Amino acid sequence: MRHGKTRTLGLTMRNFLVTSPLFGFVLALVFPFSDACADARAGEKKAQVCLLCHRVESTVGAPTLEQQPSKYLVTQTHAYKSGKRVFYQMQANVERLSTKDIQDISDYFSSQRAKPARFATEPDAKTIALGAASAKQLNCAKCHSADYRGGKDFPRLAGQVPTYLVRQIDEFKRGVRPHPAISALAEKLDDATIEALGVYFGKLEP
Repeated sequence: MRHGKTRTLGLTMRNFLVTSPLFGFVLALVFPFSDACADARAGEKKAQVCLLCHRVESTVGAPTLEQQPSKYLVTQTHAYKSGKRVFYQMQANVERLSTKDIQDISDYFSSQRAKPARFATEPDAKTIALGAASAKQLNCAKCHSADYRGGKDFPRLAGQVPTYLVRQIDEFKRGVRPHPAISALAEKLDDATIEALGVYFGKLEP
């Protein structure tokens, strides 16, 4: 009888420990979080200010950062911080970030699944077809990968905010932002084709 009570008490105590919030606290003391986990959590916290503009629901035309290659995000953030890439709001937001802050934030966004782009009205098939043909002509897949999800130094285009893409391609065309791989070809793009490229990439699954 005593053995039965002891066994029951042992099981009850085990169930309490596993289900109690205190159990997690005890584990955290005994087995501290790894550096990777800590950095991910730090990146998530630091990234919250970015989400004021960089989200698919935003109306300011800022790009989404989720699922972008971490290396690309790090490079671009440093470009804004140094003034190599100019946009006042971005420079003001990143000027105080340390190298570790930038890496943490980039790693966090890179690890997150991107949401599909939103459209005020459903794009027509002709526009999408023009965008697809133009992307092939420009050979965008050579750097941005066959599915246009990017990698390493090259950003994800698939599912990106169309208005942002249109603005960037227009800047490539005007030479405001350098893009050696397509600069000569971009000069020949008309507004309809630039719009179609933004729509086509935006419609792709991120």
